[in-house]
Amino acid sequence: MNPYISELFDKITKLEYFQDDCIKSGCLSTVITIGTQILELEKEVKKISNIIHPLIPEPWASMSADEIIKGLGVYK
Repeated sequence: MNPYISELFDKITKLEYFQDDCIKSGCLSTVITIGTQILELEKEVKKISNIIHPLIPEPWASMSADEIIKGLGVYK
């Protein structure tokens, strides 16, 4: 996978966990801010994905054939 896209997915995951914690503690303004950050990161992933290969969604667009095959459990 494209290293930058992988990094963006990691950031999104961390923000989602943090957002869940904020929801539980009742920090509404923080939840909204985190949601906005997540949307911006998702837009960035989509923009890069469209440049790499516009017809295939992430994470598959930036994976090599070997990564896809390995992820599916299919052997050559």
